Amino acid sequence: MKVVIIGCGWLGQQLAADLTAQGYQVYASRRSSSALLYLPAGATGFVLDLNAPADQPTVTPILHDAIIICAITPGRDQRQQHYITALQQLAELAMLAGSRQLIHFSSTGIYQGLQGEVDEAAPLHLTEPRVSLLWQGEQALQQFQPTLILRLAGLMGPGRHPGCFTAGKTLPDAIAPINMVHSADIIAAVKLLLDVTPCGGVFNLSCPLTILRQDFYQQAAVSAGKAPAIFADDSSKGRKVNADKFIRQFNFSYRFAAASDALAYCS
Repeated sequence: MKVVIIGCGWLGQQLAADLTAQGYQVYASRRSSSALLYLPAGATGFVLDLNAPADQPTVTPILHDAIIICAITPGRDQRQQHYITALQQLAELAMLAGSRQLIHFSSTGIYQGLQGEVDEAAPLHLTEPRVSLLWQGEQALQQFQPTLILRLAGLMGPGRHPGCFTAGKTLPDAIAPINMVHSADIIAAVKLLLDVTPCGGVFNLSCPLTILRQDFYQQAAVSAGKAPAIFADDSSKGRKVNADKFIRQFNFSYRFAAASDALAYCS
């Protein structure tokens, strides 16, 4: 089976390494030829800048009859304005090439502004710029069908230890639930989907068991050997991302049901 990872960064490289080890034919794109040097062994790299006209004679044979995994991130700077354009071009290329399936890594940041428990049917605050950007990205890719959207909670895994990012900082929402997911569970979910494609829909991926932010980051600080975060005195209950839909539909079992269980696997 041919799998094409578009935007092969931190998460995409882990996925590419796992899939090549499992015998998949893996192609991986980066925006520059120099970045291809960092791809895992076994993955075939190619340059694709979706904010420029694509070299269709080169790209469409790669995308033909492939499962495309879109791991492009919106970023947090001026590049955001190019995010939608890039995803629109990817959808058009997938249609032109006759791709088999598209799987998109979106974000549970799309629920920004909501409180309490949220699932995939929650009404979104589209007046929030970040929410609007993520939603437009999902809509752009769904021009191609079938497209399956995975809304990923906060990412943790090798080289991304939560205790390192928050050491000594002052954080809000002490009693809010933490919404995190380990890269190993994302990879497991994708591999499961490769066996059942083509299919569509929108699904959350987030550790299903509830742990409060204050408790989680205290454990994260100990695990990372860092100074603990300090929490402001507030009473916000935050939001809990409900991940039951993916569990039910695909009979999926998380390796790390609680985010705290994954801390030892983030070195």
